Amino acid sequence: MFIDSHAHIFPRRKAPLVLQDLLQRGNIPHYTNGMLDGLIRSMESAGIGLSLISRITTKKRNVNAVNRWLLNCRRPNVLPLATVHPDFPVTPDYLNTLRTQGFKGIKLHPDYQGFYVDDPRMYPFYDAAQQVRIPVLFHAGLDRGLPPPVHAMPKRLLKIHRQFPQMVMILAHMGGEDNYEETETCLLGEDVYLDTAFVLRIMETETLKRFFRKHPIERILFGSDSPFTDQAAELNYLLDLPFLTATEKEKIAGGNAADLMLGPRKK
Repeated sequence: MFIDSHAHIFPRRKAPLVLQDLLQRGNIPHYTNGMLDGLIRSMESAGIGLSLISRITTKKRNVNAVNRWLLNCRRPNVLPLATVHPDFPVTPDYLNTLRTQGFKGIKLHPDYQGFYVDDPRMYPFYDAAQQVRIPVLFHAGLDRGLPPPVHAMPKRLLKIHRQFPQMVMILAHMGGEDNYEETETCLLGEDVYLDTAFVLRIMETETLKRFFRKHPIERILFGSDSPFTDQAAELNYLLDLPFLTATEKEKIAGGNAADLMLGPRKK
């Protein structure tokens, strides 16, 4: 099964505004209507069997409401990652509750949520996530349309990995769009996951090849960043890469995410 480990949807009344805003601020096009029905149509067209969705909140008071909305969007082929907030208290019991409710992980976006990844106020959350072993998806590197500073640079992410080595970290955009040199120096070969969201077809081929050779294939996840890329085009590009074996493609395109999010597969 092909799994898109990094997709977004938005509420019906907000989706057009979000898509238009990102198009204007970051020149980021969209390939669906940004809503659940658009994602499902895109998945059917691409042959993707499961998408993991996220939506973050920038306000502490909205954490529970956003998570309820995400749960309402859950379908057999669409599973959510929960949102938390730097000022929202998180305990291991809370994370276990989220997991019981059906969340497959947590999504953080340091730029939108206004924190550096190595800010000590995040440490209680990291410790709780480490104890529970719930996957944490970090936006990494720049975010198009947002001004500096970048809050999740590879060096800062490595620092957190060193301090919380048992936390399951998924670093989006291959460790950070436009920060590939620092990612290559700091993160490749570490016990962290990278996803391909948005950058798969943007990265220079030789850079992408080096990343796939220097980082364990078992820790690379296919992600599209839908609706901001076309799921079918992203998946087909991955499957056509000449320097990956069929087994490596199968792992990246779904096997690794299945093992991580759904439990180890029967061999």
